[in-house]
Amino acid sequence: MSVVSLPTIGTFQYTLKSQTLTSSQKNAYRICSIKHHCNFDGEGCSGVERKGSVETERVSCPQPESPEQTCGCKQLLCFAIPEVLMRSSSRGDKRAGMASGPSLLLLRLLALLLLTGSWGAWAEDPCGPGRSWAVHLGRGGEDGLTLDQLAHRVARETGLENQGQIGQLEGHYLFCPPPTWSPRGAEAGAWPRYPKQWHLHNEVRAGMDINVTGVWERNITGSGVTVVVVDDGVQHTLQDIQPNYSPEGSYDLNSNDPDPMPHPDARSDNHHGTRCAGEIAAAPNNSFCAVGVAYGSRVAGIRVLDGPLTDSMEAVAFNKFYQVNDVYSCSWGPDDDGRTVDGPHPLGKAALQHGVIAGRKGFGSIFVVASGNGGQFKDNCNYDGYANSIYTVTIAVDESGKMPFYAEECASMLAVTFSNGDKQLRSIVTSDWSLRQGTGCTDGHTGTSAAAPLAAGMVALMLQVRPCLTWRDVQHIITYTATKYDDRGADWRTNGAGFHHSHQHGFGLLNAWRLVNAAKVWESVPFLVSYQSPVLSEEEPIPAFPAKLTLTWNVTEADLRQSGMQTLEHVSVTVTMTHPRRGNVETMLACPSGMASLIGARRVLDADPSGYTDWTFSSVRCWGERAQGQYSLQLTDYGEAVLSLGVLKHWKLTLYGSSMTFEEVKERQRLVEDAMGGQYLDSNFSLPCPPGLDIPPETVSPLTSNSLKSLLLLGCFALFWSLYYTLEVSLAHVVLRGLCRRGRGGGARPGGVEEGAELEVDTVLDKEDKVPLMAGDSLT
Repeated sequence: MSVVSLPTIGTFQYTLKSQTLTSSQKNAYRICSIKHHCNFDGEGCSGVERKGSVETERVSCPQPESPEQTCGCKQLLCFAIPEVLMRSSSRGDKRAGMASGPSLLLLRLLALLLLTGSWGAWAEDPCGPGRSWAVHLGRGGEDGLTLDQLAHRVARETGLENQGQIGQLEGHYLFCPPPTWSPRGAEAGAWPRYPKQWHLHNEVRAGMDINVTGVWERNITGSGVTVVVVDDGVQHTLQDIQPNYSPEGSYDLNSNDPDPMPHPDARSDNHHGTRCAGEIAAAPNNSFCAVGVAYGSRVAGIRVLDGPLTDSMEAVAFNKFYQVNDVYSCSWGPDDDGRTVDGPHPLGKAALQHGVIAGRKGFGSIFVVASGNGGQFKDNCNYDGYANSIYTVTIAVDESGKMPFYAEECASMLAVTFSNGDKQLRSIVTSDWSLRQGTGCTDGHTGTSAAAPLAAGMVALMLQVRPCLTWRDVQHIITYTATKYDDRGADWRTNGAGFHHSHQHGFGLLNAWRLVNAAKVWESVPFLVSYQSPVLSEEEPIPAFPAKLTLTWNVTEADLRQSGMQTLEHVSVTVTMTHPRRGNVETMLACPSGMASLIGARRVLDADPSGYTDWTFSSVRCWGERAQGQYSLQLTDYGEAVLSLGVLKHWKLTLYGSSMTFEEVKERQRLVEDAMGGQYLDSNFSLPCPPGLDIPPETVSPLTSNSLKSLLLLGCFALFWSLYYTLEVSLAHVVLRGLCRRGRGGGARPGGVEEGAELEVDTVLDKEDKVPLMAGDSLT
């Protein structure tokens, strides 16, 4: 192993190692980038730690000169590549042409990375003189990689960007450092609030954003996708909303007309939907407020929350214009009071199911719901039927990566994205209504209501690059790409398929870059299949802690043969039980792998004596695991001994999954990770999309109740006017006849006519004399 010393930077001595690999990888070398983990213990470091492809070497460090300087331990991130010749592409560096071997290659490349430390100074022209590198790959790489794939991999692992092959020179590629990206015109004020939109580009806490700017650079902005905000209305005349507004996907179910404009009320709180719409698709480059995650998408509004919400209205909202609207963003749900158990009722459930079957030409509507804001009441989103549904994507994390005090946790949580935290942390900046002294912009959008629209916007980005993703494809991609991050309060567990999950953060933090890259190469998963156990009657008392009621059900190969199910997605348990205080009961579900889910958490405020009647708890923690095996259900009563024990009446197990084998799940995980370099976004790569079902669009009657009312008022006005005109003409005729009669019956008047003379009224047609001329038998 050869060691090449690099210049000393600060108090650290940087070294770089190149190592010849096995005979099958002859002339291949290991290239390493260096990261520092700093600590100050006054002694230095020793020992070597190896973890997977990451080799961490602890080195002795000089004693710090001041408390601000720290002892450093370096981490080598290594991967194998074939022999490479790298030269600076700048004509100004004449010495670069002398590079002739792997050691010098490694020296030059790592010197570039280490001496700069950051690409921020190259934001103006990252491929300018002295800033780009020509790479010559002599032959194809390992694992059957093509030269293009190998170039992308080398660039990704070294922190550079592959600009593609140089002209017609096969095997020669241009590498440049990534630019420090900023939206076009942001500095000039085209996006005045963008610097405060930390959830899009966080310069204070690196990495704590949705990582979307690299997607925007490639012109992926949600174009061709419509997201509908099901809420209290959307002010579509707002400068941020109007350019991307979709009237074709909008409706007002509260007033039953096509215009979802919010109606100001006494509390001026009907701005919620407008804020959510701004997060998704606020238009860019208009010198007004902020920008949306998917600023190239269309946004529609369905006004339904400004009044009593019935089951039928909810069902209509979930399927309204479902051939126009692709994603439904729903930042609402049952009361988050720690005692409510509620969700979609029969019509709403049927509409959700119909939406995923027939929406988007059969690819399925995407329903994104907020997990709820009942964390301060120890609420749990498994008691929210919307968040608990297999048809929805449940979203709820603050800027520091912690679970906010208001957020709810549950086993059905799919992933999380950003919102506000405590008072020291920033809230979401987005559009706002301009009604009732509103400014059209706010920096105070909060709660899981602010997280769900961000997720909906990221789904729109996915659908632009792969329009035929099904509703289950979206859930799978979220599962495969969500990133685990450090939160000491999270109960991270790795399931039998290798997926990390916690009740607080689901599979992790949504990452727009990873979502879009995975969507680009994603092939649709097999059809959804299910298995349902018989209703298992128990009539068993639920014992007090520490005792437990444990029930099991074994799913055999024969049970799954008819459906062909191999691996799991959602696992549901439907329970009927009685209990004098149902919030005391804790319910756990364990899959065959041993992965446990807290599907029914204790709730101290839930004193309801009615128990549960056919309530369905759901978990995603066993995603990708083998479906066959023994499932167990455990119930424990943590209540006071003075209360009578509850009784489990009956329960039922339901498995949802597909015919995808366990090995295919692992292969998809590998393919997704291989796509994270952006090489498929940068190329003309495209998977074919099926045309979808030919579903006729929703027929909309032009005669709504409001238009009928208007027509009725217009008809009444016309009737009144015609009656008035008829009456006026009749009265005028009566008056005229009266005058004529008095003329015949009265005596001789000066200048009048003689008694008994006949009166004739003739109109003189002389243009110069338009006064009627009265003629009689004789004139005085």
